[in-house]
Amino acid sequence: MKTFLFLAFSIFMPVSVFSQIKITDTFDGTGTLDWSEYADKDVSALIKMGMLDMEVHEEGFYVNSCTDLPILPEYDFKVSVKLIIPKFDEEETSAILFDMDERFNRLAFIFKENKFIACTYNKGKFNIEEGEEIRIKLPKKKNREIEVVIERRGGKIIISYDNIEIMRWKRPIHSPYLGFVTSSHLKVDEVIVEQEYTGD
Repeated sequence: MKTFLFLAFSIFMPVSVFSQIKITDTFDGTGTLDWSEYADKDVSALIKMGMLDMEVHEEGFYVNSCTDLPILPEYDFKVSVKLIIPKFDEEETSAILFDMDERFNRLAFIFKENKFIACTYNKGKFNIEEGEEIRIKLPKKKNREIEVVIERRGGKIIISYDNIEIMRWKRPIHSPYLGFVTSSHLKVDEVIVEQEYTGD
């Protein structure tokens, strides 16, 4: 009996190990995830100094960068993001963009002074009127560091910041899209992607 259990464990253990992914992108030049990079006189989105650095040089513009995560969105997963927001005030908007449907609508998760907003984003516009606003404890501060976790668990999207859960939302996920957008300056220090089951 012990021999049988050992053999069974030996057979199934490699399956569970190989059906798990964990990818860490620290923007050190190894190209773990394929981020969109560009620069002109108005905006720039470049990987430099170990970060994805997005900056608007001319007022009135937005700059964004995105990638497709190597996950299957129909299964549970977890994305952890470390952000640095150099200019953190009511006049500026920085957001995490997540998921994209067939009409190119993306979810936008916006962190402002003491509030969180979830809404859709398309064609450079945030549809805040039809979104959800939640009060949180996030005082204004220059070079604000924040860690955000986005999870899909049991058909729900769960959003947390600095180990504080702020939102649970039952909805389908259409794509493995992840991006960032800002009207001023935003730095992404690290992105960690984890998925236990990949369909194998």
